[in-house]
Amino acid sequence: MNNSLTGDVLVEVRKLVKHFPVAGGLFSRTVDYLKAVDEVSFNIKKGETLGIVGESGCGKSTLGRVIIRLLEPTSGEVLFRGQKIFGIPRKEFQKLRRDMQIMFQDPYGSLNPRMSVEKIIGEPLEIHGIAKGSQRIERVKELLEVVGLSPSHIHKYPHMFSGGQRQRIGVARTLALRPIFMILDEPVSSLDVSTQSQIINLFEDLQEKFALTYLFISHDLSVVKHISDRVGVMYLGQIVEMAPVSKIFSHPSHPYTKALLSAIPKLKPDGSRKRILLTGDLPSPIHVPKGCRFHTRCYMKMDICVSHEPTLMPVDGDKEHLVACNLKTS
Repeated sequence: MNNSLTGDVLVEVRKLVKHFPVAGGLFSRTVDYLKAVDEVSFNIKKGETLGIVGESGCGKSTLGRVIIRLLEPTSGEVLFRGQKIFGIPRKEFQKLRRDMQIMFQDPYGSLNPRMSVEKIIGEPLEIHGIAKGSQRIERVKELLEVVGLSPSHIHKYPHMFSGGQRQRIGVARTLALRPIFMILDEPVSSLDVSTQSQIINLFEDLQEKFALTYLFISHDLSVVKHISDRVGVMYLGQIVEMAPVSKIFSHPSHPYTKALLSAIPKLKPDGSRKRILLTGDLPSPIHVPKGCRFHTRCYMKMDICVSHEPTLMPVDGDKEHLVACNLKTS
């Protein structure tokens, strides 16, 4: 967590939309759309870690992939250092790719089992013409040391490592091009608790050492609390609450955020926090409820929630704390 943000905006997301066509019928025509990301806007400052949390299926991983242009958007804009990234040709965008990298969730599926560590980490260096031959090998060894692995691992293969070690290899590959912005898509969710803490500490050390900016995607609020400066809570394709991490955990405003926080296990239950149980399942992103998207599961819903879709608004005039809830605006 970076406690001294520069205040300069590095990434700006403007009304980002990603809808996937749903085919049906005899001729597999498009009959509907899956609304994975729907009108999402936020900024990320240089040196900041923005956490995005929500249930599985809320669209947070798709959001990360669209921001880095692994998926093309349906509409909206993403600006990186003030430059729009969707309107530029792929070859020109490849130059920006050095500065924008993504790390995936699965430490097993994200590494090619037929490639050695040297090839996995060194491939980006060769593709971008940064280092070849002996220079590439030396750079790979340096990266292995940076992430806490021995340079002697350079000729080994992914199956010879533990899950935590594989994730460190993934971190080294992500760092190979010396990016300034990294999207971390559930990077510790498949690891055991002790290994999770080691990888999170590694991310924090690397952020301080290389002045990195993170978009940290997770379903685990306790992990997000540890690493993030601000938190965006996502539900059914939209951000429903956004605030500095301290305000999210001390003064949550959206009923969904409160329910998520109530589900965090406590080592010593003292009865001070009551578990909020949500009824029903997450609605289909194909058939999004009208009005407030959360009203079908909300324990505080009002009549207006069925017909009126709220937008992000400051909580009690606090521009740092935004919430999309009719309870706060009615």
